[in-house]
Amino acid sequence: MLDWRENGKQFRKSLGKISKQQADRALKVKEYELVTGKSAYNVHTFLSFASDYTDWHRVEFPDSHSRIEKIISMHLIPEFGGDQIAKIDPMKVELWKQKRRNAIDFKGKHPKIETINKELTTLKAVVNKAVEWDIIGKNPLHSVKLIKGSDSKPHNYYTVDQLNLIYEHDPRNAPVWRLLANTGMRRKEAMNLKWDCVLGKHIRIISVEGARTKSQGWRDVPISPGCRKALSELEGGEFVLPRKHKYSWSRAFKKNTTDLGLSGSLHDLRHTFISHLVMQGVSLRTVQVLAGHSKMTVTEGYAHLSPDHMVDAVSELKL
Repeated sequence: MLDWRENGKQFRKSLGKISKQQADRALKVKEYELVTGKSAYNVHTFLSFASDYTDWHRVEFPDSHSRIEKIISMHLIPEFGGDQIAKIDPMKVELWKQKRRNAIDFKGKHPKIETINKELTTLKAVVNKAVEWDIIGKNPLHSVKLIKGSDSKPHNYYTVDQLNLIYEHDPRNAPVWRLLANTGMRRKEAMNLKWDCVLGKHIRIISVEGARTKSQGWRDVPISPGCRKALSELEGGEFVLPRKHKYSWSRAFKKNTTDLGLSGSLHDLRHTFISHLVMQGVSLRTVQVLAGHSKMTVTEGYAHLSPDHMVDAVSELKL
């Protein structure tokens, strides 16, 4: 229920069954209208439209939503919240890009180029959605480009000897580490994996409501000897992995590698799976399917590991 006073009169309006976030948005809209005498929805500020966008994004992309909502609330609304979405100044965006590049976080470091570009991509996506929904006629940021360059480096992966050290160091969690290294599953995919998706010769990684894969598609990963060993050491129940918070798994793995003097994170077990496939000469297209990469350009980031990658390129060259 929304209560307010206008011209000395008390008004009440039922908002129906809505979320707390939607109620807070309705309150902000009404406060804006009372102060300015204008309709917030006619003005279409970035702030007012961003609320609609985040509501839509939460439903369409639940797995990535937390990051996008954080970008919008922490970096975009403070800078562009009061601007009319149809009139965001490209020059202002360019100056903001420079300000972000010069910013220093609590660790005393500048944000990565990839981080700033993700924020800029999110800003343009919000404005593009306003165009798509006929809120505005065209995207005023069409000419704004991403920052060139990146902090590019090869993916970290583990050798067989390093994996064995990790398994021996933490026998309790070794089956989990072994499963990830032999399937390339992402953390959330592994946590959502149920035993009824462990079939005779493969694991089926599905994308369903509440358990979306990053690509939002399903895939089959053959059960290798290493994967079968891991599965045989995991207990029964509805889910393959024991129930833990996702960060508990990441912290446990990080402690293992730190104890052993190794670098990397839990996600590097996925890099390990992909890297070893490429080093064994598996085609990049097959690797793309097994890894669940939506774009070949992601898989190509491992191409340098192919044993004949450079040799094949010049083998027929006769100048």
